[in-house]
Amino acid sequence: MTGSTPFLIEKSTNFERSLKKLVKTYKSQSQQQEFIQIISQYLDELIIHPYPPQARVEPLPSGLKLPDEWQFYKLVLTIAKGASGQIRLMYLVDEKQRVIKPLWIYNHQQFEKRPPAQDIKDVIQEIFEE
Repeated sequence: MTGSTPFLIEKSTNFERSLKKLVKTYKSQSQQQEFIQIISQYLDELIIHPYPPQARVEPLPSGLKLPDEWQFYKLVLTIAKGASGQIRLMYLVDEKQRVIKPLWIYNHQQFEKRPPAQDIKDVIQEIFEE
């Protein structure tokens, strides 16, 4: 490890809601638990490496500006074959304060590309109003 301070994860209400919705797409209790464990591992990994190779800077919805120091990312996770195994995690990063705010987690079946721009905008604005 480089000795740098790990990031802090601050989950948003929308992230929690979207995670619950995604977990329900798995039929059995064991599949649900396994999925939650996999996502937890990815979040733990983000604490140390907030910019993994499968993450990219995501464009903001038009008319939205983030506070200084914040960047918007989308991480693409492949946890199984098929559309349901293509998981997307949208999150904000503040390098200076070393904070990561997961915003949304979804699969390809829920949104082919990403949630509607207005919904993303609402979620981000809600986070900075807290």
